[in-house]
Amino acid sequence: MVRKLFISLIVLIAIITGILVLTVPRDTLVKIIMFRDFFDVSLPILAFGALIKYLCFCPHHGHHCHDKKHCDSHMDK
Repeated sequence: MVRKLFISLIVLIAIITGILVLTVPRDTLVKIIMFRDFFDVSLPILAFGALIKYLCFCPHHGHHCHDKKHCDSHMDK
C-alpha cells in the first residue's frame, strides 16, 4: 500500500513539474532547473550503489550471500 502511494506521489510530482516548466516564465524556472541539476548528478551515483548492492547481496534476504546454493534455492521459489 505504501509502495503504491509513494509511486503515485512521484508520478504526481513529475506531472506537476512538467506542467510548471511549460507554463511558468523562464525567469522563475531557475529553482526548478537547479532541482533538476541535483538529480542529474545524484541519480548515477545512486544507480551505481544499487548495482553494487544487487551484485554483492542476496536479493531475498538483504544480507551478504556466502552460500550460493542457498540463495539460488530461494530464487527458484
